[in-house]
Amino acid sequence: MSDYQTALEAAGAKVLAYESFGSYQGDWLALVEYNGKTGYVSGSYGSCSGCDSFQAEFGYDSEQQCDEHRYMGPSPADCQDCTSLKLDYDRRLKAFGEGYLDIFESKDNLVKKFTENSKWDMDAQEVLDWLAKN
Repeated sequence: MSDYQTALEAAGAKVLAYESFGSYQGDWLALVEYNGKTGYVSGSYGSCSGCDSFQAEFGYDSEQQCDEHRYMGPSPADCQDCTSLKLDYDRRLKAFGEGYLDIFESKDNLVKKFTENSKWDMDAQEVLDWLAKN
């Protein structure tokens, strides 16, 4: 499961379909149900790790465990530091996902955007195919 999909779900969305694409900026699209509405949300994970919003927010390590338990497998239930880190991570993950759920995009606008991109982006057709299926 994608980090972005996980964030959308943490924010309370039901993800009906999700796909990431190797397009120029590393696009992802999701069809979601959220607050009684169904629609598309999208983002890009960037063409490099420095451009990825998720990695910028959370880094490579999710920091859900304290230094003592980070490399030892599951945290003990009584570790206050691990519990605190996990709660903070969950709060930030929810807020991150909510940022993508503010505005749904119409299928027509997405088709238009990726049709225009197909003039120079060889991977745009893959996105258009996904939109046709979803």
